[in-house]
Amino acid sequence: MSEDTVDFWFDPACPWAWITSRWILEVGKVRPVEIHWREMSLAILNESQEMSAEYRRVVELGRGTVRVFAAARKAVGDDAVGELYTTLGTRFHGGDGLFQRARAEGRGSLADREALLEGLESVIAGALADAGLPADLIAARAEASWDDAIRASHDLVPAGKQKQTLIGVPTISVNGHAGQFGPVISEIATGERAGLLWDAFKVFAMEETFFEIKRVTDRAVPQTF
Repeated sequence: MSEDTVDFWFDPACPWAWITSRWILEVGKVRPVEIHWREMSLAILNESQEMSAEYRRVVELGRGTVRVFAAARKAVGDDAVGELYTTLGTRFHGGDGLFQRARAEGRGSLADREALLEGLESVIAGALADAGLPADLIAARAEASWDDAIRASHDLVPAGKQKQTLIGVPTISVNGHAGQFGPVISEIATGERAGLLWDAFKVFAMEETFFEIKRVTDRAVPQTF
C-alpha cells in the first residue's frame, strides 16, 4: 500500500478541528500516511463576512494564537507546527483543558470565550515549553506582520476543478487533490475504525466530481465559537 500525503489545515481554537486532527493521527497508526500540519485563521478567513461585534472580538483574539504557529514554522521548521498543535490543543481541548473546564462549569457563552481567550498568554507559554520551542515565539501574538504568512498558508489549499472557496477547519487535502472541509466527527475514532473512516474519506477526497455530503442529526455537538 503506497503512502498518502495529508495536508491538514487547522485553527487551534476549533474543537471540531481538534477531534479530526486526533483521528488523523490514529489513522497514521493503521494506514501509511504522511501528515503536514498547516495553520488557518478563522479570523482571517472570515474578515469580510458579516458577524456580530461579540463574535468578531472572539475570533480576533484567536488570530494571535495562529500567528504563533506561523512564527514557529519560520523559526524552527514544519515539524514544530504539529508538535505545538498537540501541546496547545491538549491545553485547550483535552479532558482537563481550558475550554472543557469552562463547558463543565457552564461557561460556554461568547462572553465567556472572550474572557478565556484574553487570558491565553500563560496557556500558550506552557504549550511552547511542552513542545520544546523558544519562549519568545509568544511575541508573535501581537505582530500583524505574521498575517501574510497565514494567508499564504490558506492559499496552499488546492481548489480542484470546481474552484470551491474556503469554508473553515478542518480542511484536508489528500495527495494534492482539492481540499475538503471535514470530516467533522463527534468523537475520535481509533484503531481499524479510524482506518476504515479514512478509507471512505479518501475515496471522496480524491474524486474530482465530489462536492459535499451532510448528515441529518439531532445529537448534541461540541460548542464552537
